[in-house]
Amino acid sequence: MMRSWIHFTRGRFVRQARVGLGELREEHLSRQGFAGPVAMLYRTDGPNEIVRVEGDYRSRAVDSADVVADDASDPRGDWQIMLANEDVAVGISRRRRPMPYCCRDVTGDLLYFVHRGSGTFATEFGPIAYEPGDWVFLPKSTTFRQLPDDRDHVLMVVESPGAIAMAEHENVGRHTPVDPTMLEVPDVVDYGFPAQPEYEVRLKHAGGSSAIFYRNDPLKVVGWKGDLFPFKLNVRHILPIMSDRLHIPPSSWVTFEAPGFCVLTIPPQIAVSDLNAEELPSYHRNIDMDEVMLTHADDNPAGRRPGGFRHTPQGILHGAPEATRAEFQAKRKPGTRRTATNVGVDTYHPLNPTAEFVRMAG
Repeated sequence: MMRSWIHFTRGRFVRQARVGLGELREEHLSRQGFAGPVAMLYRTDGPNEIVRVEGDYRSRAVDSADVVADDASDPRGDWQIMLANEDVAVGISRRRRPMPYCCRDVTGDLLYFVHRGSGTFATEFGPIAYEPGDWVFLPKSTTFRQLPDDRDHVLMVVESPGAIAMAEHENVGRHTPVDPTMLEVPDVVDYGFPAQPEYEVRLKHAGGSSAIFYRNDPLKVVGWKGDLFPFKLNVRHILPIMSDRLHIPPSSWVTFEAPGFCVLTIPPQIAVSDLNAEELPSYHRNIDMDEVMLTHADDNPAGRRPGGFRHTPQGILHGAPEATRAEFQAKRKPGTRRTATNVGVDTYHPLNPTAEFVRMAG
């Protein structure tokens, strides 16, 4: 879709969006996330004061710690898909016991976000130790074993048949918001796993899974080179892009992108200090994209509960209701800090909730 600079105005509006609204309420109606044609609608009443909802097309939210994935109790189990379309599957892993096999996902690239738990992904490229706040990227068909510690685990999983790549933010240079040298890349090791008469490699593929048994250990590699490799990136190494006078839209927080979707990481940061400018996200109808968001952490007890996993289908209005906005504005001071860390997936094609997600969210 081509960008158009032909804008019209009618009625009451503010010349600078998000600034000096006074009694007006501003609603953001946008194509292509925040990048395409847009309409800013102005009202005197809050547009998101919901009385009730009829039908299945609705926002849904669950606590990710309540997800009962097969891998929570069965070491041969798999993670639980919550939402999926032809471009991506998004789900939750609760694995607490080591994989007794090696895995190769031939369906696509894998991207794990560690909300709770720690451990190691033993890959053929070398080990990747993980902790809360880590993104762990495993390219399609990478051989690996997940070896969690015995703590409670909650990992968001993104599976893509298309190649996942780091997003470039050309307007702020090659070292912001992520310096590529902050990626942690594995080095080969001798894992010292006990010898086995045969080694199982479980292939996850369209329609299910199969297993191939090898004579030699598939994780035994003495070296590698190339531009296709697993890595990890922690949210603390993502530098926030901030504005003193304007709320930066979520599209500025894209960390990874792939055909049909993008992955966002929104870290803690200094809030908008100009009290005449809006600090809370605008009322928004994202016409072209479904939004999935996981709250990873929030130091503010009044903020969103960490672990919340929510889905907002495209075209559904979202944004804090009037009572929340009024309470926030009354306490707002210059220099306030945003305390939450959120990660999410925005998709161009509608996501289909699985039966498990619908059952949990109602």
